[in-house]
Amino acid sequence: MFTRADIRELANFHSPEGCAVTFYYQPTTPLNKSHREESILVKDLVRNATREAEKRGRNGASRADLDRIMGMAETLRGNGGKAKAIFACSKQGFWREFDIPAHLPKSNLLLNQRFHLKPLAAVLDGIRRACIVLLDRNKARIFESVNDDITEKQDFVNELTRRGKSYGWGGYDAGHVERRQTHETMQHFKVVAESIEQYFERGGCDYLLIGCHDEIWPEIEQHLRSHARQRLVAHFRIDPKSATPEQLKPIAREKLREFDAGVKLGLIHEVIGEAHRNGRGATGLRRTLRSLEIGEVQTLLLGSNFQAPGVKCFHCGHMDMHVAPVCAVCGKDNVELEDIGDAIVGHCTRSGIEIVYIHDDEAFDRVGRIGALLRFRADQSTAVRAAG
Repeated sequence: MFTRADIRELANFHSPEGCAVTFYYQPTTPLNKSHREESILVKDLVRNATREAEKRGRNGASRADLDRIMGMAETLRGNGGKAKAIFACSKQGFWREFDIPAHLPKSNLLLNQRFHLKPLAAVLDGIRRACIVLLDRNKARIFESVNDDITEKQDFVNELTRRGKSYGWGGYDAGHVERRQTHETMQHFKVVAESIEQYFERGGCDYLLIGCHDEIWPEIEQHLRSHARQRLVAHFRIDPKSATPEQLKPIAREKLREFDAGVKLGLIHEVIGEAHRNGRGATGLRRTLRSLEIGEVQTLLLGSNFQAPGVKCFHCGHMDMHVAPVCAVCGKDNVELEDIGDAIVGHCTRSGIEIVYIHDDEAFDRVGRIGALLRFRADQSTAVRAAG
């Protein structure tokens, strides 16, 4: 499984000769068991890319990578229901290959100075890595969930002090046993809370879900530490001892979906509201590009169906929605882009800007399917106001 570190490595790659090969394979429903149409599609993509490389004089540098991808055409055959992404440049000895969830818009093959990361970043945005903890007073089970793959990683058993047949003369020992069990339960919850915290300190998970009986949730909640509280999505009712990964899948999927939808809706309202107030929000392609260029952007919001032509200058990095042969900033040649969204995603990844993908939101569609939450407004800084 690829990570954000992989995305950053790909975003920082640059081929001045324009020999960076990006290949996306999206499995389709085959017409028959031979999967011949899939291999034909891959070969057609390679042939088209080869012709395009020949036109631009890049055929020699990209030939080895295109031939290697052509050779894989017969072996893909559905790829086990997974999509595949390949990023290559034989001139620089670079080859990265990932099996990813099959959520790509289509199979595609492209050559350019940089890799095309918009589809891959969109897939990464949809991957949810969650820590799921099921516990009661004497047992805890910790699971890791990546999409619909749930694996049990740890379990804890708290051997509570057993109640004897007698509580002593006049029930004298009853209170002592009960206090001891309460203390042992508290220690059990503390040990589990410490283990949860370590998961998030290691960076293995992004979200936390806790399953327990309703009556013990207040006891559990008070022991959660800072990382766990920040990443907590929800708690839900379940029998911790008997629950299976198959039972957890629909619960985790729905809780994470609801949480994700709520976070994104809040971001949309905040960005649009801030933009209307001339505050820390930018909407529309023109305003967002300007904010990216002057370093104002904290979080980029990008519609999943956003697409717009544009240009990019690979000399100074300037991006523009107006198609022009030369850069408006440095006067060097522009590269015309079918979708400027690819360049925007690459720029944000290299700059450490968070990217949030928005699906099917009417209010966001009306403002251009692109916007940003800003760290600051350069035109409202003290120095700018003083100069004015």
